[in-house]
Amino acid sequence: MSLAIEFFVRLLSLDLQWFVELAMNNIFWLFLFILITFVYHELKWNWKTFFVVIFWFWISIPFIGNLGLVYLVGGLLFINYTARLIVLTFAEAIPSLKNRLPIVMLIQFFTILILYNLFLV
Repeated sequence: MSLAIEFFVRLLSLDLQWFVELAMNNIFWLFLFILITFVYHELKWNWKTFFVVIFWFWISIPFIGNLGLVYLVGGLLFINYTARLIVLTFAEAIPSLKNRLPIVMLIQFFTILILYNLFLV
């Protein structure tokens, strides 16, 4: 059973012990996600950003690794961070998007990932 399916089965069955074991077995990643959350919110905690970061890594890392795009990640990261700077600067200027920056970042990343794979790979 893949980790994604097992995750949702454990979530629906409220198996908290499995989640604690998952967090303790991956303590480095847990602290990395917490660090990224603090960096994105100017050293403030935000649960929504924390779960978006986890989802972002969970979806993107296996996708990039399974397609053999490990050698092309440098170009992807350059385009991603350049586009992120533009999109977040634009989104911060719009009052209705100011509260939804983690979601805007997630949509921007997947858009760049899809466009990069369609046109540049």
